[in-house]
Amino acid sequence: MHRRYTWDISNASDANEKLTYIKNHEKRRIAKNLKIVKGALQYLYDDKGRTFVDCVNNPSHVGHCHPVVVRKMQKQIATLNTNTRYLNDALLEYAEKLTATFPPSLSVCYFVNSGSEANDLAIRMSRHFTKQKDIIVLDHAYHGTSTVAMEMSPYKFDSKGGFGKMPWIHKAINPDMYRGPFKYGDENAGEKYAADVQRIIEELEKEDK
Repeated sequence: MHRRYTWDISNASDANEKLTYIKNHEKRRIAKNLKIVKGALQYLYDDKGRTFVDCVNNPSHVGHCHPVVVRKMQKQIATLNTNTRYLNDALLEYAEKLTATFPPSLSVCYFVNSGSEANDLAIRMSRHFTKQKDIIVLDHAYHGTSTVAMEMSPYKFDSKGGFGKMPWIHKAINPDMYRGPFKYGDENAGEKYAADVQRIIEELEKEDK
């Protein structure tokens, strides 16, 4: 039996009391009078029994509570849940299957726990290899919540409360075919957007970067 704990957020005083435990930027993103209690595949369900098609959530690639994923997670967590510092057959088998789908030059896996950490590691490796700090990003992009990821996320540093663009960050035009300067119907739109990236590369090369 599924027991539901409901919170009537239509009650302003109750809502304000509960929201004191949530970060300010999260408060702004919470939909008014909407409390989600369950998810299944592409659907979300609120505490009033209403059903919604989820077109907002970003990490659920195969939907919410996919039965195959749930069973696999239950089996694994009941067997072993530990850091990758320990040798384990499942870890090696996964790395082998994953690298088999890559070109030969990509043959080593680094397992991380989030997109932010993946981006952080990628930047650290690239800076170590190139001895350069500069990064080219697309305007309006979001790359995560770590310090480095925030620094290269125009979605964050250009927004209200943001700290502005760092000198080593270079913004290229976002290839938005709806609202951007080059739209659908322009057969050369892709090349035009790519040209802006090339422009930044050439400017950096002039500075020996």
